[in-house]
Amino acid sequence: MAEIGIGSVGSLLPELVLLIGGLLILLLDIGQSGQNGHSTGRAYMLVSILFLIVSLIGVMFQAGMSPVIELGMVALDPFASFLKMIVIVGMSLVAVGGGSFMNRHTNNHGEFWSLFLFVTLAMTIAVSANNLLLLFLSIEALSITSYILAGFLRENDRSSEAGLKYFIYGSVSTALMLYGMSLLYGASGSLDLTEIGAAFTNDSTLHTVIPLATLLTLAGLGFKASLAPFYQWAPDTYDGAPTPVTAYLSTASKAVGFAVMARVLIVAIGAYQMNWVPILGGLAVLTMTAGNVVALRQRSVKRMLAYSSVAQAGYILLGLTAVVSGQSADVTTLGMNGLNGLLIYLFAYLFTNIGAFMVVLAVEDYTGSTDVTAYSDLIHRSPALAWSMLVFMLSLTGIPLTGGFVGKFYVFGATVQHQYFWLAGIALINVGIGAYYYMRVVRQMFFIGGEEAEEPVKVPVPIPLQVVVALCVLATLWIGIYPPNLIEWANNASQQLIAMM
Repeated sequence: MAEIGIGSVGSLLPELVLLIGGLLILLLDIGQSGQNGHSTGRAYMLVSILFLIVSLIGVMFQAGMSPVIELGMVALDPFASFLKMIVIVGMSLVAVGGGSFMNRHTNNHGEFWSLFLFVTLAMTIAVSANNLLLLFLSIEALSITSYILAGFLRENDRSSEAGLKYFIYGSVSTALMLYGMSLLYGASGSLDLTEIGAAFTNDSTLHTVIPLATLLTLAGLGFKASLAPFYQWAPDTYDGAPTPVTAYLSTASKAVGFAVMARVLIVAIGAYQMNWVPILGGLAVLTMTAGNVVALRQRSVKRMLAYSSVAQAGYILLGLTAVVSGQSADVTTLGMNGLNGLLIYLFAYLFTNIGAFMVVLAVEDYTGSTDVTAYSDLIHRSPALAWSMLVFMLSLTGIPLTGGFVGKFYVFGATVQHQYFWLAGIALINVGIGAYYYMRVVRQMFFIGGEEAEEPVKVPVPIPLQVVVALCVLATLWIGIYPPNLIEWANNASQQLIAMM
């Protein structure tokens, strides 16, 4: 059994900060509940943002540490640090940009902000878990808190429906994932991913359990990443949930699904890569095609972005499908190893999608609608929002000089490098399909409704939301124009994990 010391606890600084922050808000809420007066929730929001920033600083310190397994089940390595950075930065952006919206639409401020920090805590633990039991517990904690947050606006029927559908689908996927994990444990006799990988590598007779275990485990993790055919919950949940919750579900939560998927496949069953690569390839094609085709028919921009999120998950999965084995190539000199493309895509997608949902939040909050017609003549009603949304739509499409292009370049490049030409071809066709519905929003903002309105009604945008949108625009363009720093960071984060295959 692993010995717990001061050093071990210190290595979990980001998680401890988030835990203390969540508990502190609960205590503050309990203390205030007996007092007269109505809370605006601003204090809870500021406390949450403060603890998120301190936690982010803790992750930065972890990034410089040598890879180590703490407490026998928590991996402190560059891969985990990269994903923690994505999670905490994403949640910080959502808190700043969407916090005021949530404070206005609910009276349960303490409950919301404590859950917000707890769900962030669950995600940071999940991306660094190296033990099946800890993986399951952290993913369940993430799921349960997400169910509550999706249906948090109890007086809103669509929000309640979103939470209920998320819960029902999540319960089924959890059962399948747990069954798959039990097969891995039963065959190897260990919960530790590294030991499971060693057992499967040393005993070739265990290969018969791999296909079924992989399928069942992917059913649960594919649910978190909204892969087809496990994505049915995503459109209704994304559409009905409060927009700030939708923003983190489509980015940070999705990143966790891919992070856990990569760690399980590479560390635990990397020796049987040829067994799970065809499964991932099929899921990638099904996911990107289903998401794009259905998105074509959507009138609601929020629902369109939900199906777009499904399609983007298919592109991201290409990176894991084309991951390079550490035994087949020198990953320290290889420019595209598949996993680095997945990380680059997730990082660029974080700013692009959160930025897009923040624009949706601003328009929805003012007009009360998410229909594409609400964006008519936005270039005159709010030029900053219109130009920002243009950048995000171009990035989601994959136009050069945006972060989305760099992400697609690396995952598509890894696919071609593996000579999966048919897979790259289908992906390119899907990019063309996606461009149509992304540009439909642009057309509505710039070319529809301008002649009808003599004096356009301006869309008011709160300053915090303006700051978040501006940061997302700058980050999206920075990644697209000057990506070397991100590429080097992703290379370092991916090489150590791939070397374990």
